[in-house]
Amino acid sequence: MTKLPHPIPYQGSKRSLAPMIGRYIPRGVATFYEPFAGSAAMTIFAAHHRLAERFVVADSLEPMVDLLRSIVEEPDRTAARYREVWEGQRPGELGYFNEVRDRYNSGRDPVDLLYLICRCVKNAIRFNGGGRFTQSVDKRRLGMQPDKMRGAITGVSAILRGRTEFRVGDWKDTAADSGPGDFVYMDPPYLGTSI
Repeated sequence: MTKLPHPIPYQGSKRSLAPMIGRYIPRGVATFYEPFAGSAAMTIFAAHHRLAERFVVADSLEPMVDLLRSIVEEPDRTAARYREVWEGQRPGELGYFNEVRDRYNSGRDPVDLLYLICRCVKNAIRFNGGGRFTQSVDKRRLGMQPDKMRGAITGVSAILRGRTEFRVGDWKDTAADSGPGDFVYMDPPYLGTSI
């Protein structure tokens, strides 16, 4: 099996568990729904292994859906913009991360968010009640190199482009049109903590 592309390093991602989880996905799925997408690790796995014809990537966190849409639908622009943002940093200079974070919080550019996720502490994204990204910089690393990121972005786009729909909202709404031939992968991040 070739290595799956994953442009979004995301705490809680199922990318390493996907092969084990994937054994329980039935074959011949019409539409694969991932209503708690995060980094969309299970969608990427299912698409790579041709487990479904169509995909619905959804999350209640709109910035993540915007980022995933940008990766799938505009891979060249997204990769080029990531290189531009990544190359703006200098080793040992921590203020740049804060500049990008402020810029993201003002303009909501999905590629700024990708850089922030790649550089923040433990890849653990945090937003406040007003929707502002609040996590701080990880001082030990610079984030994914632009060439590696381009490969991951174009890889994900190649397997999902033209057969993926992006939705923002509560899982009950984003998966409401699923039917008997579909598969809804339920992996709520709050399971066991608040419900």
